[in-house]
Amino acid sequence: PNRALAFVNISHFLNHVIMLIYPTVALTLVDVWSMSYGELFKLFFIGSMLYGVAALPAGWLGDRWSSWGMLAIYMIGTGIATFLTGFANSPTQIAIGLGITGIFASIYHPVGTNFVVQHAVNRAKDLGFNGAFGTVGLAAAAFIAAGLTQLWGWRAAFFVPGVACFLLGIGFVLFTRASVKGKNQGTSVVEDTPVSINTTRLALGLMAVTALAVGLITQAYTSGLPKVFDDTMRALVAAFTLDREGGLTMSSALVTLVILAGAVGQIVGGSLASKYSPKAVYICMFAIMVPLALLASQLDGIALVAVAAVMMLVITGCLPAENCIIVRFCPENWRARVFSAKFVVALGGGSFAVLAVGEIFDRTTDFTWFYGFLIGLAVLVMAFAAFLPSMKD
Repeated sequence: PNRALAFVNISHFLNHVIMLIYPTVALTLVDVWSMSYGELFKLFFIGSMLYGVAALPAGWLGDRWSSWGMLAIYMIGTGIATFLTGFANSPTQIAIGLGITGIFASIYHPVGTNFVVQHAVNRAKDLGFNGAFGTVGLAAAAFIAAGLTQLWGWRAAFFVPGVACFLLGIGFVLFTRASVKGKNQGTSVVEDTPVSINTTRLALGLMAVTALAVGLITQAYTSGLPKVFDDTMRALVAAFTLDREGGLTMSSALVTLVILAGAVGQIVGGSLASKYSPKAVYICMFAIMVPLALLASQLDGIALVAVAAVMMLVITGCLPAENCIIVRFCPENWRARVFSAKFVVALGGGSFAVLAVGEIFDRTTDFTWFYGFLIGLAVLVMAFAAFLPSMKD
């Protein structure tokens, strides 16, 4: 199980790398296919939506059949689909490739998260550590995609991560098959005091709304940041006399640094949620985010990079607390399915942020509405989370 958990953590990294290749590649495809960035960005919608929606049957299969088997299918299938997407010759083909990739990639979160919950000793910290791998993937995606594009062309941005994910899947099958049972027959290490059915319904109903809002925030921020930095770092690009591709690589590297702060956020958030009420940690993260977004909307250059990094830290810092809240109020034999539903809501529903951000980028010349969109969602999270039941036993 420990060896398998290592594979699960690494696959979390690759999951987010692969799902965020396209927003950066689309910056290059603007010149290749003579389309606006907004039009190209919207091609990501189907894949992003399926990434969330397909999590529901994936979680059900992981619970009813085999989490090990589903994780193997995820790694191998995602690798193949990503590799094949690199052969796309039209917007339609790349949209189909992204859609198939999203279906396979959707398996990770409900199956992998429940696997971590089952084997965690300190649940909040272990979830935070696992989440940090995913956030490092978010951070590395833009830089990996831009770097591979500059070195070998935009197709390599799909080929290389696709091969890496496929080989990880082969290693997972070869080296963990004998040590991990096919079905989830164990129970969680941490035991919770049972809660009433009415409390469960209230808590999970409120969390459905907040999870959707958090999914919209995360999708909007991480997929929109490459465009924000591409436009607001032009003075730095000029100062270093970089060409278009060099400027794209530099802005993508800055995106990487900003999102990398989110890995620290996962660890910090997990540590805080293990010491204090996860509900309080959850609300406080978004209370901090609002003034940061207001400040970011007025900045550019290095000052924006610093504020954007802190903003990413608080966005991801809420996630261990969010998962702890769900686990606390959900019966153990329903957790895989509830996690599936959460990721359908957060990732599938959150995919509509792609359409919203695409419209914002096409209709406005600055990023005021982009940050306003994030602030409105943060206020919504705080309003609903305030009504969550107490987390005390």
